[in-house]
Amino acid sequence: MKYKSKREHVVSEKFILQLYITGMSENSIRAIENITLFCDRYLKGRFDLQIIDIYKDPSVAEEQKVVFSPSLIRQFPLPKRTLIGDLSDTKRVALGLGMTSKNDK
Repeated sequence: MKYKSKREHVVSEKFILQLYITGMSENSIRAIENITLFCDRYLKGRFDLQIIDIYKDPSVAEEQKVVFSPSLIRQFPLPKRTLIGDLSDTKRVALGLGMTSKNDK
């Protein structure tokens, strides 16, 4: 019987992501574009992405303890992880989501 590595298991699971933005600022727009492209390319059919505008729904951001914007929270698979910024560095996003390790090239 062949066992999957932890990373292989994570990459095959469905990702539940929440992107917290502040209106349609430049950084918010870039973050939306970057994470959409990333998900379409690397998580095709294996993700749910919810975009939450902190200005329109501040209570949700408060519940999740979001302090910076834009912030991406990986709700699933556990453990929960938070990435901050415009998500333009694909390698850092993959690492932050647990799709690769620091030792991968």
